[in-house]
Amino acid sequence: MQRINHLISLLSALLVLFLAASAFFLSFESLKDMAIHIGVRKEIAWLYPAIIDGAIIVFSLSVLRANLIQERTVYPWVLVSVFTLLSVVLNIIHAQQELLAQFLAAIPPVALFLSFELLLAQLKQTAVRLEAQNSLAEINREIGEKESELDETVRKRSETIGTLETEIGRLEQRKAELLAAVRLQPNGKTAGKASESVTIGRARQKRTMQKQKAMQGLLEVIQTKPNATLSELAVEIGRSKSTVGGYLSELQAAKSIEKDELGWTVMGDVSV
Repeated sequence: MQRINHLISLLSALLVLFLAASAFFLSFESLKDMAIHIGVRKEIAWLYPAIIDGAIIVFSLSVLRANLIQERTVYPWVLVSVFTLLSVVLNIIHAQQELLAQFLAAIPPVALFLSFELLLAQLKQTAVRLEAQNSLAEINREIGEKESELDETVRKRSETIGTLETEIGRLEQRKAELLAAVRLQPNGKTAGKASESVTIGRARQKRTMQKQKAMQGLLEVIQTKPNATLSELAVEIGRSKSTVGGYLSELQAAKSIEKDELGWTVMGDVSV
């Protein structure tokens, strides 16, 4: 369909250009003949129609330029109208005194004005469409750059989170070892320390279960929305973007998911 539209636009532009050229030629010949008739030398008589009808084209181009750069078009339109009216009047004067002849003589300059303005309108639409396409391509390029920067930031934060979790696990293990050592000493605080150790163990177990549940939910979301962004995944499972980035890194390291140009892919069963 797009190719057909291009062909129609090209054919329309060529026909409009042919119409404008034909109208220009007819009006040119009438004005040239009139200049010779009033005594202008034949060698330079062509300058008169070139100035009058050529001015219509030049001023019309000025209207197009002003439209494209968002400037006022009143003055160029006034010039186009004045010279078109001048060409019409001179063509009528050059014609015979019959009404039909005068009517036919007025057609070429009017047709030149209308056809050239139609051609300029098509050129303007093409220019606006190309500008929109270029702007869209630039926006897509900037989006790609921002996504790359975001992925890099998430990766670095995920590495930091992984390091911190490892350090926290090491410290908790050290704490458990110290609590075990304290239980071996005969004092009145052994039972309290043991209770604290049990509480810490339960908290760790609860946190691990919550994490597994969140990662399970993340896998289910990825299966249904493989192209979801980091923000969308965070909203779906109710976690922060940095936490989701850490989960994704862990799942990738465990070969549970993979990412390619088509998006995320869950490898095998979704259970964590």
